[in-house]
Amino acid sequence: MGLHSLSLLALWPTIARGEALGDLVLYRDWAVNAFRGDEIMGITTDWVYPLMAWLPIGVANLFGPNAYQIVWFAMVTILNFFATALLLRASADARHPYAAFVWLGTIAVLSPVAMLRLEGVVAPVVVMALLVLSRFPFIAGVMLAVATWIKVWPAAVIAAVVAARRGAGRIIPAGIIVTAGITVVASLTGGLSHLMSFLSLQTSRALQIESPLATIPMVLDGLGGSGFYQYYNKVLLTTELGGPVPELVAAISTWLLVAVIVTVAVIIWLQGRRGVDTRQLMLTGALALATALFVLNKVGSPQFMLWILPIVVVGMVTTDSWWSRPAMLTVAASVLTTIVFPLMYPLLLQVHLLPILILAARNALLVWLLVIAVIRLVRFKTLCPATGDSGDGCGGDSGTFAGSDAVAASETASGAEAGKGAKIADTDGSAAADAEADDASAHHAASRSGASSEPA
Repeated sequence: MGLHSLSLLALWPTIARGEALGDLVLYRDWAVNAFRGDEIMGITTDWVYPLMAWLPIGVANLFGPNAYQIVWFAMVTILNFFATALLLRASADARHPYAAFVWLGTIAVLSPVAMLRLEGVVAPVVVMALLVLSRFPFIAGVMLAVATWIKVWPAAVIAAVVAARRGAGRIIPAGIIVTAGITVVASLTGGLSHLMSFLSLQTSRALQIESPLATIPMVLDGLGGSGFYQYYNKVLLTTELGGPVPELVAAISTWLLVAVIVTVAVIIWLQGRRGVDTRQLMLTGALALATALFVLNKVGSPQFMLWILPIVVVGMVTTDSWWSRPAMLTVAASVLTTIVFPLMYPLLLQVHLLPILILAARNALLVWLLVIAVIRLVRFKTLCPATGDSGDGCGGDSGTFAGSDAVAASETASGAEAGKGAKIADTDGSAAADAEADDASAHHAASRSGASSEPA
């Protein structure tokens, strides 16, 4: 947690003055108004966020507006601590703790948004949910449903889980229960008419200048003479791009996004029917869906990198080497994201070419990430037969989470080898029979330890 200590040190002058930074200023204003009985976003008026965004926004104001920054920081730090602990537990025994390093390092790179926006709360919750999914699917389902009702993007993870048939029987009821509870609260508080307002506010907006879809118009604008223009949306508090081409792209983007999401979900479902490794299928599908939500979105805010990071680091704790490529792309894209925001954001608003080109490079990396994830989904060829044979992303070391499961698998594998040695060394018929029994027991134990790709 040394990285969080550095963040606290940087934030301390703001905390000491009882102030807040970034989007927390807006969150605090909403919370203060609601606590006073004035306007309540999502209840008395439309809101850009789902209703459960009030959970972290309200909790941070429990000790008053002057403590808002420190309470928010403590909340994010605690969540990151538990997410990191689970990552370390899942990977330590495989001697590959790189997932935790990538997680904390990228959080540090993205700290201007990771510590000051809602994604900083949601991302560690998604990490924890994915790591407990096999053993506690209902709890994971509740966590993912709550995360979705804070920021919509975890719905991509839920869709991948359901399409891959990995614990869907408990994930879906958990989501229904959480959604029903939120609907009841909205109805009792008179906010039912505003419950889904976050969807209509998003679909009616224009292209944000950082959106991957705005890359070409922004580059042309930077080169001069494009006829496009920037303007500040006072309702959504963001800078958007105007002009005939950006308006056309914004108009078709929602339909394009829906088409891609449905297509990817169908691919996941079809591959799941073929018996491929459900864990790798689910994680790769979640990566493809979350990245598509980013690449084809009208918005391209820097905190959206935290949509991708949780999936990548959980993929890294499997011993499938494929995840090293998404990890490198995610880290590189995160570095470029922070260079643009906040370091060069004023220049971006002034249409300087350098930040525009850096942003274009970031967006190109995201497109590349989407492409390799979809290609992997389409080319998923390795099945998980009952014989226990393993291949790319299937059974054995390639598809299992590390940690205690890996230790158990290692121990039983050693027992199997010892049994085979005894069989070779002793030509006596009874000794050979004993060795074969040891082999069968070891194989059975290995299957129970997590070598199987089927959900727990």
